[in-house]
Amino acid sequence: MSSARSRAPLLAVAAFALAAAAASIAGRVGAQGERRRSHDDLARHTPAIGRAGYVGSAACAPCHPAAHASWAATYHRTMTQRAGPASVLAPFDGRDLGGPGGPHRPLRRGDEFWAELPDPEYKLARAAEGLPLEHVPKVTRRVVMTTGAHHMQVYWVESPRDRRLHAFPSAWLTDEQKWVPVESTLLRPPQGDVVYTWNRACVPCHAVAGQPRIDDERVDTRVAELGIACESCHGPGRAHVDARRSPLARYALHLSSEPDPSIVHPARLDHRRSAELCGQCHGVARFPDEDTWLARGDTYRPGEPLAPHRQLVRHPVREAQPWLDEVLDEDPEYLAGRMWSDGHVRVTGREYTALLETPCFQRGELSCLSCHQLTAPTPTISWPSRRAATQPVLRAMSFRTSRPTPATRPAASRVTTATCRGPPTACSRRSAATWSTAPTSRSRSPPAAPTPAACATSIARWRGPRATCGPGTIIPSPSSTAISGPSPRLSFGPSRATPASGPWPPTRSAAARSSAPTGGRRSSPTSWRTHDAVRQIAARGLRRLPSAAGVQIDPLAPADARAAAATEVLTRWRAVPRPGPDPARLVDATGDHDVAALQALADRRDDRPIDLKE
Repeated sequence: MSSARSRAPLLAVAAFALAAAAASIAGRVGAQGERRRSHDDLARHTPAIGRAGYVGSAACAPCHPAAHASWAATYHRTMTQRAGPASVLAPFDGRDLGGPGGPHRPLRRGDEFWAELPDPEYKLARAAEGLPLEHVPKVTRRVVMTTGAHHMQVYWVESPRDRRLHAFPSAWLTDEQKWVPVESTLLRPPQGDVVYTWNRACVPCHAVAGQPRIDDERVDTRVAELGIACESCHGPGRAHVDARRSPLARYALHLSSEPDPSIVHPARLDHRRSAELCGQCHGVARFPDEDTWLARGDTYRPGEPLAPHRQLVRHPVREAQPWLDEVLDEDPEYLAGRMWSDGHVRVTGREYTALLETPCFQRGELSCLSCHQLTAPTPTISWPSRRAATQPVLRAMSFRTSRPTPATRPAASRVTTATCRGPPTACSRRSAATWSTAPTSRSRSPPAAPTPAACATSIARWRGPRATCGPGTIIPSPSSTAISGPSPRLSFGPSRATPASGPWPPTRSAAARSSAPTGGRRSSPTSWRTHDAVRQIAARGLRRLPSAAGVQIDPLAPADARAAAATEVLTRWRAVPRPGPDPARLVDATGDHDVAALQALADRRDDRPIDLKE
């Protein structure tokens, strides 16, 4: 009897332990089931992954660990990802956001990211019927995919219908750590309420071997892999993996001097073919047959000639392309949104088109690989610095260039490919870039080409403290039309002392103003930047001024708040010791801001609408 009593507590403890273990197991099983459900739901509402002949980048890692690790550290890999704690950079903390897309909120539920927003499907349906957007219902949709990780990240919400993806109305700026409306990241006039869809415009370059698979009823997008991965440049890898699966086959290839025929090696291609690998995304181009592209996707494979798979757009002043007439009939601003009127590329991300026009490519062997090494020994970078890129480019040139012109002449003692490239003439959503396109024998550009002249933009690093253009310098104004005639000559008085950033930005188009250097920030007026993206670029330069320290500078704030911030910065600037008179920087005889000169320049501003297609 006493023995039974002594066992009772032990049995109770054992029963409790068993119950706890069962509960723990049930909890783990339940958690695993919930994770599986979440994953399956994510896969169902994002592009289907996997295509015949492709193996994915994970299959490359066992044999190529260093190259795989280097690629994994690049922004190419993070260009497109399924949304999760490791990929989402923004705080999904429930804060209220606004903008032209209406009020919306980013939410988080455990490891899932959600969005409360005006129903994008409802908006699209109303727009298709030509009806006004009134009383748009709020919906809560899961954020299933991200694009970007460098300067900004965009988030894509699921559709209850199929695999189509719509943009969350705000994007996250990684540099500034803040939310801004997606519309404000584009260099164009405000468009109001716009719904952006990923499956058509983004899939060609933001995934491997994308197939939109769009018809009137359904969107069933499929890709080989999300992001820009190994097979984007090396081609489908299934044949290579199968051929080299055996260790004996790998050793035989290692000992052989022959190239591996089962895979494309960009460095073994000639400079034209290797550049085309980049040109499939980084060029101004169209698909020859839009319907075939929407149904079957891109038919280009690395190592093949690109021309049969793309209509590579070149400006009419550089090469006649009769098929382009039909494009311009449908969209008269097609070229204006991508190129200056002399054929120079005016947007970033289209480097291949700029490369095609260079003598270094046409008569030498310059290619993208002359500067860029995407699988670098140091996996934290995607390409070498501009200084480190100098010598490879010089080696790629097989001829001597002509004597520098006033528009391209840097400081004589420090000539490098980085400085020779000239002023920033191409615009991105967040910054400006320089292209080195040189005139070719085919060029029929007008004498006053509208690409910005270096002497209007070069500031102190090229020209010393005063930027002085030579006699008769033409500072042109870009046209928003496809082809323009000579640009007007601007006169700045008998001294011809031209402000480094003064007359160039305020008198020119929004596209040119976004490319303006920040060396002459003091000469910038407070009201001439009318595009949201241009104001954001200008604000980054303004924040670098000592007199702007601590001032709340929000380029997307209401006009009165922006004016108050500008006044505060100017007041602080005036409180420090005055500089001497400097007409080149629009500082008047009293050492103050030359407001009259600034206003005169602003009055001559080119206000034609600009919509750059980056």
